[in-house]
Amino acid sequence: MKVEIHSHTRVHSGCSSISPHELVAMAESTGYDALFLTDHGKVWSGRELAALREWADHVLIFPGIEISLPESVDILVLGASDPIYESLTTPSEVFAQACADGFLTVIAHPFRWLDKLPSYCELADAIELRTCNYPSEEQARIALDYAETKNLAGVHGSDAHGLNYMNRFWLETTESFSNPQEFRRLIVSGQYVNRMRDDETILPPPYKAASMAELSDEDRLVLQGEPLA
Repeated sequence: MKVEIHSHTRVHSGCSSISPHELVAMAESTGYDALFLTDHGKVWSGRELAALREWADHVLIFPGIEISLPESVDILVLGASDPIYESLTTPSEVFAQACADGFLTVIAHPFRWLDKLPSYCELADAIELRTCNYPSEEQARIALDYAETKNLAGVHGSDAHGLNYMNRFWLETTESFSNPQEFRRLIVSGQYVNRMRDDETILPPPYKAASMAELSDEDRLVLQGEPLA
C-alpha cells in the first residue's frame, strides 16, 4: 500500500494551501492507498473525517496530528483523533497517550533546525529521513545514523503544504492495513519500503500549489503516468 504519513490542510494548518478535497483528489490521482492527516496541533473531528471519507473514492483516510514539543522537536502521532492530543505539551504525556492508543510516533524533520536531538526522542517509534521540507541527502544520512543507533524505523513522507509536495517522498507497506494500530505494527516490524521520485526538482518547492491547475508541467506528466523511480 502506498502511504502518505505527513500532510497538512488549510482547514487546520494556516501554513498549508491545500483544501481537504484537493488533497484527497491528488492522493488518488497519484496512486496512494492511504493518507494520514497530520495538521499542526489539531485533530480532525469524527464528523469531519466521516464527510471526507464519504467523498473519497478509494484512498483510506486516517487522522493524526503534528505536536510541537520542547527544544524545537515536532512529533507526528498517526491515528490521533481524540482532542486530548491538542492539550498535550510534554514528551511524557505525548508518548504515554500514543502508547496507550497503539499509534505510531514519528520524529518529524528531525535535524532541520537541530544538530542534536533531546534524549526523549528515543521514545519515538520512527524518524523521518526525507520530506519535501527536509530533502537533503546529508540530513537523511544523519537521521538514518540516528535511527540505526536508537533502533527506530526510518520513514519517508511529503510534509505536504501544497499539492506539488505530494508524490515525491512516500512509503509502501508490504501488507494491507485497515487501522492505525495495524499500520504501526507494519512499520515497527520493518514491513515497508521508502520511495522517492527521481527528478531534479529543487526542494522545498518554491510555491504551494492549491489546485491541480497550479501544478508544474513535470507534476502533470506524473499524473499522466510518467514512470517513477
